[in-house]
Amino acid sequence: MALSWTEANAAVTAPGQIFELIDAEVMGVKTQIFKNAPQNLGQVFAGARGHGDKTFLVYEGETWSFTKTMDHVDALASLLVNTYGVVKGDRVAVAMRNFPEWVISFAAIISTGAVNVSMNSWWTEDEMNFALEDSGAIVYICDQERYEVGAATCAKHGIKVLVVRTDKTMPAGVDKWDEVLPLGAAHPGAEIDPDDDATILYTSGTTGRPKGAVSTHRAIVSSLMGFSSRNAVLTLAGTKLKEVDGPEIPTSFILIVPLFHVTGCVPVMMSCFIAGLKLAIMYKWDAEKALEMIEREQITNFVGVPTQSWDLVNSPAFDKYDSSSLRAVGGGGAPSPTSLVGKVNDKIKNGSPQLGYGMTET
Repeated sequence: MALSWTEANAAVTAPGQIFELIDAEVMGVKTQIFKNAPQNLGQVFAGARGHGDKTFLVYEGETWSFTKTMDHVDALASLLVNTYGVVKGDRVAVAMRNFPEWVISFAAIISTGAVNVSMNSWWTEDEMNFALEDSGAIVYICDQERYEVGAATCAKHGIKVLVVRTDKTMPAGVDKWDEVLPLGAAHPGAEIDPDDDATILYTSGTTGRPKGAVSTHRAIVSSLMGFSSRNAVLTLAGTKLKEVDGPEIPTSFILIVPLFHVTGCVPVMMSCFIAGLKLAIMYKWDAEKALEMIEREQITNFVGVPTQSWDLVNSPAFDKYDSSSLRAVGGGGAPSPTSLVGKVNDKIKNGSPQLGYGMTET
């Protein structure tokens, strides 16, 4: 007999369980924490090597295994520490499209004890200038388009620049990723406390300039543990949103929102990192292209904003593609109209509409 939600939650978080909760004091506040959580994100990233040659990132014809990705993470970490002089607590800005190098940069920066500053890739030169100065970044990792936006500010403040995926000649002092990344180098290692800062994401939910919201290693790890424990509770409670017609398919995600946004970064990208899941990255949002990728890559999880779910199920090309692999369609950022919830439930054969709520600040 299935347990109630309350009973299942108590069982999953009970003493001796992987998601056991214990009382603790965090930065002066009494709270509960996951007893068995990784101590920092560096441990999460290092654990990804255990997934070996499994496919991690798929992007525009490229396939990155976990091993290949982590080889690049270690190399970039070595470059940051041993060449650029990055030390624990330094801020390193990342400004680019959703390239594999964004994922690599995020893991490399944070695993050295530095703080990843996620820059909005749609910012103007004035906005990028503000965030670079506000965050105190000492290194700027960017693509060609964002290099042109941030170059003047970096030159003014002596910020080291590393440019990815460019075939242009760079001025003296500006490095090209492919030319300087020391593949084969060992990770320099770092001593990281759970409550050390890990990320700064800028949020524009208020008037005036965007505000940099800081998250610690513990905050992000706890979110990931929370997602996993919720799935365990659902299983124990016997909760099934929809009966699936067909074989079991490995969980995977399609990335349709920016990595500089908390949704793309934590629930999507980091969930794939910690659980060894495939992440198919879109160059830019296009409903038919998404449908083609869902069919080709057998994607199970579609997480975006409600307008993207609307675009997907209302695409004239919807019936051209097999979307039966999808198990969850939804996301957050705005309320989902009742009509959209119904349409998703009707059109997605083996999947259900879902909606999450969260804040960049938390």
